[in-house]
Amino acid sequence: MVDFQGVSSNNSGEHLSYYDRGSNGDVDWMDWVAGFFFIIAAWFVGQILFGLGLVGAMIGDGTPEMTASLSASSDGNAALAGIGSTLMFFGVLVGVITGLVHYLGDRGKASRVLLVMSAAMTFLGLALSSFFQGDTSAINNALTTLMGRHAWLYALFLLTFPAALSGCYFAWRKIHRKALTSLHTSFSRFRWGRALQAFIITWAVLFAFSFIGGALTGNAPAWQFDPSRFFIFALISLTLLPIQSATEEIVVRGYMNKGLIQGLGNKWVAFAITSGLFTALHLANPEATSGAESGQLAIVMSGYFFFGFAACLMVLIDDGLESAIAVHAANNTFAGVFVNYEGSVLPTPSLWQVRAEPTGDSIGTILVLLAILGLLWVTRRRKVSHP
Repeated sequence: MVDFQGVSSNNSGEHLSYYDRGSNGDVDWMDWVAGFFFIIAAWFVGQILFGLGLVGAMIGDGTPEMTASLSASSDGNAALAGIGSTLMFFGVLVGVITGLVHYLGDRGKASRVLLVMSAAMTFLGLALSSFFQGDTSAINNALTTLMGRHAWLYALFLLTFPAALSGCYFAWRKIHRKALTSLHTSFSRFRWGRALQAFIITWAVLFAFSFIGGALTGNAPAWQFDPSRFFIFALISLTLLPIQSATEEIVVRGYMNKGLIQGLGNKWVAFAITSGLFTALHLANPEATSGAESGQLAIVMSGYFFFGFAACLMVLIDDGLESAIAVHAANNTFAGVFVNYEGSVLPTPSLWQVRAEPTGDSIGTILVLLAILGLLWVTRRRKVSHP
């Protein structure tokens, strides 16, 4: 039921917090495995569409150096990487088919065994393809360059994220049989006011740290306004980056955290696992590649782990995903429109640019997150009391 303050509660009137295991009902953990495959399958569909657009961009670009970079052979083992990709493909395919059977009601031993086997095939394939693909820096740099040249390709890349979100929504509604609102917040409606407040706070903190901190450290943002490219990329960034950010928060801080807490019964362990996963999801970013080449990969990627864990804490503070989504969206749009850095995964012609400094950037990320968490805590101290 819902009280007059818009607070979700169970039949006894007790409020169920966002990560309360009881809020997910009595759900078989296999439901979460099945849901995982629908998310991955939907993401694959988005990747296929992006791949088609990429081929079109390569043909239209017509630059021999670009084509050579994208088709360059790596120093890895192509055969094992190919086996890994094949395993991953069939693992997801079998998982989706089994998940559909599971969803339709046949939740017997056979579907459980197939789901476990599919999950094993998928993760083994992912591990093989990732480990043996070798150096992909040339390919990643070429992709980033192409997206920087073609705004429509940049938009198509960002649209792969809502594709994954559709799979997550399907799993939550059809497999778990829960209202979408309960995946976004523990309240009866999404609190847009809180999200807007968190967005503004994040932009304010980022502006302060970028310009004041940059002036103090000798890495002040350099003006680079390019009117021929800025406006279209800014429009795409302000429109699609919030959707991309929301997708990552709903899937990782929402769906995955809920599933792990449901199975493990410990939110802190779940937070550590999903923060590590969030970090791993960004290992293909250009800054990760350059960090690996310079021997500073751990320092570079630590910022992603801290961000992921801080987002989990925001969900605890807010009892919903509103602030986590807003902070993530504000961070990404700030980089995409205002102050970006050299070698960023976002190939946008922002208004200013700073140098990438792995150690300083990691320290800055921690300070920024602490400032945002502190301000969110202060502005949310007067929380609605739950009955």
